Amino acid sequence: MKPIILMRTSSVFLVGALLLAVVAGAQQVRPKAQQTAKPRASAYDPNRDMVLEGTVLKYTENSSVPPLGAHLTVETSSGPVDVHLGDARFLKFNKFTLTEGGTVKITGQNVSYGQGTTFLAHIIQQGARALALRSVNGAPLWLAGARAQRGGVQKSQQPGAL
Repeated sequence: MKPIILMRTSSVFLVGALLLAVVAGAQQVRPKAQQTAKPRASAYDPNRDMVLEGTVLKYTENSSVPPLGAHLTVETSSGPVDVHLGDARFLKFNKFTLTEGGTVKITGQNVSYGQGTTFLAHIIQQGARALALRSVNGAPLWLAGARAQRGGVQKSQQPGAL
């Protein structure tokens, strides 16, 4: 009787080991190039920042055109440029108002978005006032502004105000 039990136990272990070997062999190893995440062409790169100067043609508080949020159309020497400012509540919280016909200076960069490009504002300046909208790595500061409105940031730490 014992040899039969030993034979069955050995058979179960052998079948289990073969099954594991087949499953392990079926796993595909990705080539190294696919494992490494490539930076998106549209990723924010602080080394590509440039400055736009021009006149405000139009301010849209809540654009329905992606990226969603406040947009500004600025007339520059090379034509009109659509600028994404982020959440309009952040501008209001920092008491930063934009008026049509006013002159602005915007630091940021063109980023591929959808079918075209959008100028992502990093810092916007109008007259003597300036407001940082993104961190040096392109992270939106209006998210910190929402936290400040809920009381998570002291007034002296008000995000974005320069």
